[in-house]
This record gives sequence, structure tokens and C-alpha cells, in this order.
Amino acid sequence: MKNFILLFLMCLVFTKSNAQDKIKDLTTERQTLYQKYKESESLSTGLFGNRSKDDMQKTVDALNEIIDKDNEILNEYQSQQSNATAAFTEKYNELIQQNNDLTQKNHDLVELTERHKGFSKENHQMLEEIEKYQGVYIALLGLSLVVAIVFIIKYFSLKNKLKEAQRQ
Repeated sequence: MKNFILLFLMCLVFTKSNAQDKIKDLTTERQTLYQKYKESESLSTGLFGNRSKDDMQKTVDALNEIIDKDNEILNEYQSQQSNATAAFTEKYNELIQQNNDLTQKNHDLVELTERHKGFSKENHQMLEEIEKYQGVYIALLGLSLVVAIVFIIKYFSLKNKLKEAQRQ
């Protein structure tokens, strides 16, 4: 992901510098055309030092070339703006997707936590129930042991009495 972002930024920088170079070149060309216009403006090859039809046509042609160059520069600016907007929109959509993914993961994590809490509650209830039954079983086992000891003592005492009664 980091490599993709780095590559994207490098492409954006190179594209921007190339686009800036193109605008710089177009601006330089426009300045040259403007110099050509200034030169044509100073021409006066007509009668009595006036401007001729050709002089005026050269001035009009120079102005038309400047207008064409200005339109070309504006088109390049619009293209750059469109590319920047597209890149921004793409990055924005990517961030929205990442946000949606993180929101979904967060939702899943909250759901898993709630499920875990439910399991913990169920386990706690089961352990309490098992402890309750364990207490009952231990009590029954203790009672059975006491009864067994009482019967054993009674058995041996009766056996001893029987032996004494047989001896007599």
C-alpha cells in the first residue's frame, strides 16, 4: 500500500512538473509572438511613412497567433485542473473506501466482542450451576460416607456382641 502511494505521488510530481514545463514553454512561445507583434506594430512601409495594408495584416496575424497561443495555454491549464481534480477524486474515493472498510472491521469487532461477552456470561452461569451441583454432590458423598462409617461401626459392634454372646 505504501509503495502504491509513493508511486502515485511520484507520478503526480512528474506529471505536474511536465505540465508546468509545457505551460512554461507555451508562455515563452507567447512572449516570442508578442515580440513579433510589437515588431509588426512598428512597421510602416507605406507611403509617407504610414502603415501599409501588409503591415496591418502582419499585426492582425500576430494578434491572431497570440490569441491562438492564449487559447492553447488556457486549454493546458484546464487539462491540468481536470487531471488534478480526477487525481483528487480518485484519492478521495480511495480514502472513502478505506474508511468504509475500517468501519466494517470495527462493526465486526464490536459484534465479536458482544458475542464474546455473551459466551462469557453463559460460561459463568454454567460454572455457577456446576458449582451448585458440585456442592450437592459433595454433600451427598459426605452424608453417604458418614452413613457408611456409622454402618461399619454398628456392624463391628454387633459382630463383637455376637462373638461375646456365642462365647457365653
